[in-house]
Amino acid sequence: MEYQTLEKTDTFCLYQAFRKAFSDYQVPVDMPYEAFETNLKRNGYMPGMSVGTFEHGELTGIVLNGVRYWKGEKTIYDLGTGVIPAFRKRGITKNMLNMVQTICQDNGISRYQLEVIQENTAAVDLYKKQGFQVMRSLNCYMTERSERKSDESRQWQIFPSKALTPEQWVCVKSFWDYLPSWQNSMDSVCAIADSFACILAEISGKLIGYGMINKATGDVVQLAVKSEYRRLGVATDIMWYLQEQTGSHKIKMLNIDERDEALNMFLKQSGFRVFVKQYEMEKKL
Repeated sequence: MEYQTLEKTDTFCLYQAFRKAFSDYQVPVDMPYEAFETNLKRNGYMPGMSVGTFEHGELTGIVLNGVRYWKGEKTIYDLGTGVIPAFRKRGITKNMLNMVQTICQDNGISRYQLEVIQENTAAVDLYKKQGFQVMRSLNCYMTERSERKSDESRQWQIFPSKALTPEQWVCVKSFWDYLPSWQNSMDSVCAIADSFACILAEISGKLIGYGMINKATGDVVQLAVKSEYRRLGVATDIMWYLQEQTGSHKIKMLNIDERDEALNMFLKQSGFRVFVKQYEMEKKL
């Protein structure tokens, strides 16, 4: 068994190992190759900070990592750790994570972050033994696409936008009650900006709410309304218009901070259901 970083491993080989490693995952992971490539770019994938295990030239285990500044610290983010079923229970994941920690120390990285499904108790226990701590609980929602209802009485204007300007980003951040997860962060959205459609809500030219949806997958990555304009129907309006920007029949909103009472309540009242819960875990290096 040989452990190496992944600079010399092509993306399609990573994709094949990823599919095999997650073939029996609690939540089905069956993305096409193009979506896998996009996901790597979205999350800041760095092959030199990622690790694989090889046996007779076959990639049998992976730790795929991205690196960015997060909360002011240089942070490594686990965007996929798995071992092909036939090679499990050999301590491979533990060894790969130990190798990643050494790489982090050599590169001045002070935080290691990941998300794990709460029901995956074996993985949660492994990460805790590795020194990770639960930072927050995240809810993942899903619903069926619905048709927009007309509301001629609204006081705000709704219109699409290709992307947010730097000034608009500064504005919408003030609408957040809690920081988006890594994959829904501003950096992740901007990394693949063409994948998203954006809907803005304004009153007299003043931005009061916005939402972003992945045009291919139907994932709503961000949705927020300025506090004084909530419970008026702004978010509902934005959500209806967002659904028109995707061909997906399923609409999802992943990794919503459980403490965000306003957003969680809105999603449940809008017909979304929680289909999985995750922990955001972190280790100081």
